[in-house]
This record gives sequence, structure tokens and C-alpha cells, in this order.
Amino acid sequence: MVEFFHAYDLRGKYPEQISEKEAEKLGKAYGTYVDSNILVARDGRTHSPKITQAFIQGINSTGTDVTDIGMVPSPVLYFAADKLGYDNGAVVTASHNPSEYTGFKYTLDEGLAMSRENGMKEIEEIYEEESFSTGEGSVEEKDIKEAYIDAVSSKFDANIDVAINYGNGVTSVVAPEILEKIGCEVKNVNEEVDGEFPNHLADPTKEKAQKALKREMTDEDLGILFDGDGDRTGFIYKGDYIGEDEVLALFSEKILENDKGTVVHDLRASKLVKEKIRESGGRPAESRVGHTFVSEMIHSDPEVVFAGELSGHYYFPSLGFPWDDGILAACLMCEIVNDDDIKKLEAYPDYPVSPELRIDCPEDRKSTVVEKVKEEFSGYEMNDKDGIKIEFENGWALVRPSNTEEKMSVRCEADTEKDLEDILKRVETVVRDNC
Repeated sequence: MVEFFHAYDLRGKYPEQISEKEAEKLGKAYGTYVDSNILVARDGRTHSPKITQAFIQGINSTGTDVTDIGMVPSPVLYFAADKLGYDNGAVVTASHNPSEYTGFKYTLDEGLAMSRENGMKEIEEIYEEESFSTGEGSVEEKDIKEAYIDAVSSKFDANIDVAINYGNGVTSVVAPEILEKIGCEVKNVNEEVDGEFPNHLADPTKEKAQKALKREMTDEDLGILFDGDGDRTGFIYKGDYIGEDEVLALFSEKILENDKGTVVHDLRASKLVKEKIRESGGRPAESRVGHTFVSEMIHSDPEVVFAGELSGHYYFPSLGFPWDDGILAACLMCEIVNDDDIKKLEAYPDYPVSPELRIDCPEDRKSTVVEKVKEEFSGYEMNDKDGIKIEFENGWALVRPSNTEEKMSVRCEADTEKDLEDILKRVETVVRDNC
């Protein structure tokens, strides 16, 4: 496997792992695999223009045409691919990674994320074999920003004051106008697109990003944080970061007010999420951890109205956006605050949850560990979609092998701190004894 090909994207350091040479070759492999016009976009990293140019040259050399929509957040590319009828799109981005990284995300029709099973593996094989098509493709430039701004802003109304930390990522090219159009008074923080990320990593989950926004907030109703390419978001309310479990619960309740159906969440989500989905008349459905798995569940089930991950990815099929869109998520949270639904947070139960333990484990022991966990807890209800999730009477535990490191991941939640301590001790012991 080529070192920068991962489960659902390509990512590596520039130029050591991915330089213009590799980008052009990737374009050749992608253009060979795809037989229709390709939509291409890029983030704001300093090397993204050069990587994108080389990538497009590679695509064109196979006889495949490109429509270039320029520097925009990833959700804008997904929107453009869907609304303009493109079956294939690629955005040059390394999302929240440090400035020395570059990468690629591929999307299929209607914003379906490309995974190894539905295209990535074949592209990698073409890349390795260098069995490229030849021809002469064209490039057309299009500006889709205004269409996206109008489409998102038309769905919301929120007359509140917000402070937004863009982290010097690319969301600032559309988000301020959208938030203002839905009625918000906006204070912008780190809004200049700067691929060096001089202030902090553009990652909403990181404390440095949260502190940078808190320092700039005065009496705003809501704080919003975006990642580098706009497919994730995080929120600060009354001085505190809102946990992703609580965001999932709030969004589920709001969406289910008007659209009853299935809500997809990843295996790590708190029991709070399932409780609020059911109380709101929805059906919870667990997904494997990972962007493509959630995306595939959405696109295979027309009953899915909303989906979310603990990483801060939120998807809105019932609103016509069946892909992860941090900017739309920000608008929805503004409406929740505007409607006073944010006060529901005060009544949410606070279930104790463990940090995600990362336990050293050789690659050849991972499957054995999973089997040993199954044996040890065979008397309990289990889910083996992704590793093994054990449902205890007073909580749950999730044991997963890492896809990228020689480690096992363990996370637990329980009704009380004592229950959590007991569950974690039992499960952690089995994992450590068998790694």
C-alpha cells in the first residue's frame, strides 16, 4: 500500500511524501479511473495551488476534463458536485493537519465519500502500476460560492451575536456572509486564510483553538470554531465548549421536530444521544467510526434524516445536504440558540465517560485481543461492527484496533463514576493481558 493512501483519503507531508510529482501521478490515476468531467477544489495551504495545478495536469493528460472551482471549503465542493450533476469530485486538503501536510478527498455523486471499497483501492492500483490513459483534457473555471451561500442561508433565521474562529482556514471565504445573511452579528477571529496556520491548528477539538476564541468573546451568544476545510465545527456557549455528544443530541432533537426518521451516530456516542433520538420520535442507528462508513449508511438508507460523529462531522440529508458540512451545522446551532432550544443542555444527564485509552498492541495480536474480549464478555449483548462494543446493564465499553498505529483503543461510559471505574478496569485488564 502506498504510504499516503489511507482508509478514505490521501494525506502526507509536502514535499517529502506528496510533491508536485506525486500529485500529477495521482491525477493520472484518478483521471484514468474516472470517465467523466471531474470537479476540483482546494484549501488555503501555501502549497495547495501548486499541488492542485499538478493534479489537474495529471487528470487532463488522461483525456479527462476538469471544472476548477478554486479555493473553497470541502462542503462547497460536495454541494457543487451534487447540484451541478458531477459524479466525481476531488478537494486538495489536509483538513486540520499541520501546515506541512497536503492531501486529497474524493467524492462521488450526491456527496457520497469515496472509500477503499468504492474506488480508492482501484485508484491506488492504477497509481502503482502506472497504467494511465492518455489524451488531452480541458479545464473550465467556475465560481460556485454565491450559489452555496444562497442555498445554505435560505434555510435558517437566527438573530444572535456570534464570534467565529476560522483558525486561518478556508471557511472564511463563505461563512461570514452566510452567518450575516441568516441574521447574525458576526465577530471574526483569525479570518485571514493563511496556510501556515500561525495562531494554532484549525481543529475545533483542540484546547488552543478554543482558548483563542474565548479570549476574543465578550457578550456574544455563541462561539463557533471551524476546522481547516470546513467539514467539522465546534461550539462554545456561556464560556464552555459543548461536547460533541451534546451537539449530536441537540441537532437530533431539532431535525426530528420536522422530519421523523433514522439518525446515524458512531459507536462511540454517549447513551444520551440514543435517548434523545428516541424521545424525539426517531430511530438511532450505530455506524462504524469513520467518515466513509457514516456517508455510506446515509446514502444506502433514504430514511436517514441526520447523522453525526464525535469528531465534529455533521450530515444533513433531510435538508438536502447528505454530506458533512460544518458551515451548515453552525447555522443550525445559531437557530437553536435563537429559539432558546440551547437551554435543553441544562437538563441533559451527565453520564461519566472515560478518555479514549490507546494501548500498545502489536499488529499480529489485534484480532486475538478482539476474540479474547468476546470470550470474556460472552454473556452480554455485543456489537462487532467495528472492533467489539459490549453493552453492560449499567454502561458500555468499546474496544477497537487502530487502523494507523500498533494500538488498541478502549472507551467506556456508565451510569455512575463507580460503574465506570468497574467497567473500565475489567475491560482494560483483558486488553492489556492479551496485547
